[in-house]
Amino acid sequence: MRSQQFYPLYLYPMVFAVMVVSGLGLYSGSVLGAQALDNRLLAKAGDIIQVQLRELHPTQSAVGKLQIAGDLADYAQDRTSLFKDLCKVQGAGKLLSSSERSTPHDPSSYRCSLLPGSDKSAMNTIDIGPGGEFYLTDGHHAFNSFWDAVGGGGEVTLAVLVGENLTHDAEGNPLSHQQFEQKMAQLKHFLPIDAAGKAITFAQLPQTLGMAAFQDDPYRSMLYYLRGVSYDKSDKNLNPNTGQPYSDVPFLEFYWGQLLNEKMDLSRYDLRQQDDYIRALNDAALVMVGLSDSQLIGSSGKTAAELGKLNKIHQKKLKKLAQHDSKLAKALAYQATH
Repeated sequence: MRSQQFYPLYLYPMVFAVMVVSGLGLYSGSVLGAQALDNRLLAKAGDIIQVQLRELHPTQSAVGKLQIAGDLADYAQDRTSLFKDLCKVQGAGKLLSSSERSTPHDPSSYRCSLLPGSDKSAMNTIDIGPGGEFYLTDGHHAFNSFWDAVGGGGEVTLAVLVGENLTHDAEGNPLSHQQFEQKMAQLKHFLPIDAAGKAITFAQLPQTLGMAAFQDDPYRSMLYYLRGVSYDKSDKNLNPNTGQPYSDVPFLEFYWGQLLNEKMDLSRYDLRQQDDYIRALNDAALVMVGLSDSQLIGSSGKTAAELGKLNKIHQKKLKKLAQHDSKLAKALAYQATH
């Protein structure tokens, strides 16, 4: 009989591969018990960690619930799309196989084309705070979709990428929770506004994932559909001064939402109807592409160019959203009945 092997909770790529190949699975928290709480303190930026969703603390108070409705519509129509998304966000490539017995609680119940962590650029990030607590800094929409999917919940298990380990300062002294919160704010890894744009404190963040715990920000949903229409991710725009892509900006869509909240009145639209939603998207896109590249956006401290502003509306993509079978149409239909 093979002797049982023990691994720390944080998983370096090499250890991750050994665990997969050996058939030991990727579960470590339940095996290690209290030891895991010590080991997670050692994880560093760039490491891969396996977590359950119930372990993650949100760092924003609102989401675009229509975007999540679109994911849930896909999962309801085709269960394999859930596992496709799980492979993608774990940096594990494409889904190779799943079955009726596959569950998001057990990564060994479905197969991806790559080992988790193979494509770190596709992964969502966490920061580690005092006591080894995990704080989700990217991926609130995807992870809420996994939580609210049938068979989801807090036991969904997946790999994430460590962004920062903020358990200690540069001199190795443990950070207090107050110091940790200050550091998160300094790094802009905590969004200090709610869905209405009002200031909030760290203590006012949701205590758990799950869409019911979050406010709905309609502008954030609109920005999901406007990606590629009037803006794109920051790193897809080149800084003319350096010739290099702009750096990635956490919570980018929310900063654009702050600007649109100042420029638009959504009560003029019936956002439950596809035609009116398209009209709102078109009006928002006109506002965005009409800005100067140097205009500061929301409370980001970044310019429109740094936040990925496009010079003109991508009309073809906008027209695609207007089709009766578009992802927008499916999301609206799902939201109307759930």
